[in-house]
Amino acid sequence: MENNQVENTTNFNKQDDSASEQAQIRNKPKLIISSYKIQPKMVEAGKDFDIILTLYNTNAQNAIFNLKVSLDQTSSTEQVSGNNQAGSETAYGNEGSVFTPVERSNTFYRSAIYPWNYSTETIKMNVLPNTKAGNYQMSVNFEYEDYLGNQYQTTESIGIPVVATAAISTSDINIDELFVGEDTNVSMNIYNTGKDNLTNFMCKVEGEGFDVDENSHFIGNFAQGASESFSFNMNPKKEGPLKGKIILTYEDSKGEVHKEEKTFKKQVQMSQNENVDENGNPIESTEQVEQDFNMAPVIGIGSIFLIVLLIYFIRKRSKKKKNKELDLDEN
Repeated sequence: MENNQVENTTNFNKQDDSASEQAQIRNKPKLIISSYKIQPKMVEAGKDFDIILTLYNTNAQNAIFNLKVSLDQTSSTEQVSGNNQAGSETAYGNEGSVFTPVERSNTFYRSAIYPWNYSTETIKMNVLPNTKAGNYQMSVNFEYEDYLGNQYQTTESIGIPVVATAAISTSDINIDELFVGEDTNVSMNIYNTGKDNLTNFMCKVEGEGFDVDENSHFIGNFAQGASESFSFNMNPKKEGPLKGKIILTYEDSKGEVHKEEKTFKKQVQMSQNENVDENGNPIESTEQVEQDFNMAPVIGIGSIFLIVLLIYFIRKRSKKKKNKELDLDEN
């Protein structure tokens, strides 16, 4: 990462000498940051990084002497994302500097930089682990002298982008007992346990042998420390082992896409209420069909017997009535 657009402020301090033993220099030396690099380009919270500064004396005639350079953080612009922010300012707030030098101070020294010459310095820094993602500004302060002993102070600024570690965790997938053709609720809790605000968070469920009422859920912005849940109703289509997975995808502050999969397994049982086919429709058991088939002749014979018996009694009653009428006529 290189940047030549830096803010520059210079103060010239002429020593007060009434005897005029020290003359005012006309061609004042100027020191600038000609370029700088951040390695790695995207700095992660809790990790070390290098600042490589290249200084340049722009003066064609006069050298710079007794150069002291110090680095200080001046301001930051934090990234804020999402409507599900977990509370207000938490322990992740950044007050004061988030950068610390590693095994050295924040200052280095050069005895001289001659006209039109460069000088490069590498400073190893560390980012505090609880640093929020954002663009941080660091001031680079110069103090130096010209060959007459006149003192100068210059301040320039560089930008350091910090990204936080993206991480999520989930609860166990909660699945009740599964029965063929019956809806069962499936749910899982999701937690943003990293130090980054995540975007485009999406949940999906995939698998075979079951239907779901909602196979995807878009969370969108997912703030650090926040929690969400994903739930759906599952309807198994056949008895036996069932396998599926919940897929979580999201982007971190660097724009990188992450994908995590959570698998689940469960045994599906036949319905406790009625037998169903592979489409979840009720069916009769084989035993019941055979029983109905075997009973058909019995039912038929019984029906015929009842009809014959009924005819017999009707005819007998009719004959008895007729004989009674004949007896009355003879009398």
